[in-house]
Amino acid sequence: MQTCERLTITVLVDNYIDMLLQDSPGIRRQGMPEHFLPRRGTPLAENGISFLIEATAKGRTTKILFDAGMSGIPIIHNARVLGVDLSEIDQVVLSHGHPDHFGGIYAALEGIGRRVPLVVHPSAFLPRSIRRPDLMLQYFNRGLTERELTDAGAGIVAVRTPLDLAPGVTTSGEIPITVDFEEEVPTGRMSIRDGHVHPDPIDDYLTVIINVEGVGLVVLDPCGHSGVLSSLDHAVKVTGVDRVHGVLGGFHLGHANITQEKIDRTVAGLVERQVSLVSPMHCSGFRAQRAIAEALPDAFALMTAGTELVIEAPKK
Repeated sequence: MQTCERLTITVLVDNYIDMLLQDSPGIRRQGMPEHFLPRRGTPLAENGISFLIEATAKGRTTKILFDAGMSGIPIIHNARVLGVDLSEIDQVVLSHGHPDHFGGIYAALEGIGRRVPLVVHPSAFLPRSIRRPDLMLQYFNRGLTERELTDAGAGIVAVRTPLDLAPGVTTSGEIPITVDFEEEVPTGRMSIRDGHVHPDPIDDYLTVIINVEGVGLVVLDPCGHSGVLSSLDHAVKVTGVDRVHGVLGGFHLGHANITQEKIDRTVAGLVERQVSLVSPMHCSGFRAQRAIAEALPDAFALMTAGTELVIEAPKK
C-alpha cells in the first residue's frame, strides 16, 4: 500500500467537548484560551461523529470528510469555529446508514457547494427498523436516500469492496467479524432486503485506513459495528501493512447490554496488538474509556469535538 507523509485528523463532531483538556505532542485541543476568548465561538457536541482527514503525499493534500454527525448544526458551526473551509473537501465517505453518522450530510454537502464524490455501501439505503418490547421505530434511516444525496450534490460511489481514496488512504470495504466475542446480538434491529424483513447484519459498515510513512496504519472506526479488533485485523489484511499505530472512533461498547467481560477482552486485544494510540469516542462508553485508560495509559487519548491530531513521517 502507498503511504502519505503527513496526516491531520480534525474531529468536527463527537459526543463530548471538554475545554479543560490540555494539548499534548501532536494533539491540539480547543481549550481555555478559546473558551474565554472565543473569536469564532466554541465547539458544539452531539451524539454523533465526523472526521476531517487531510492526507499529504508528495506535496499534494487530499481532504476527506468521513461521516457528518447527527444533525447539520454542529458540523457547520464547528467547521466555522475551527477555520475549516468545507468547500475545499475533495471526497466524502459515509461509514454506514445510521442517523448519528449521516444526519449532517446534507448541510455538509451544501457547505461544500459543488458536486463531490460520496463513497457509501449500497446497503446503507435499505429501510431499517428497531422492534423491541419497549421501542418500535420504522424506517429510521429514511433521511438517507440516493436521490436526495444526488440532488444535494453528491456523486454517489456505491461500493462493497475497499476503495483507494488517495495515496495512503483507503476504505475498508465490508469487514468480516473474525474475533468471536465481537459478534453483535441485534436486539430487534431489522432491515428490509429483497422484499423480506431480516435481522440487520449492518453489512454496509466500513472504516477508513491511513498508512503513514514510517509510522504504520491509523484506523478510523466510527462506530465499531464489526468490532474494533476485527476492524484492525481487517485493516492489516487489506493493506498488507502489519503495524497498526492508532485507532480512533466509536467502539460500540457503551450500550447497557454490553458486558464487562466484552470490554475487558477488547482491551486485552488492544494491548496484545500493541496499538500506540487508542482513542475511544462517540459510542465507546465510559466503562470502556476507563478500562483503556487504565490498561494503556501511554496510548490512551481523548479526542473530543474540536481536537486536531497530526501524525507525520519521521524525519530522515
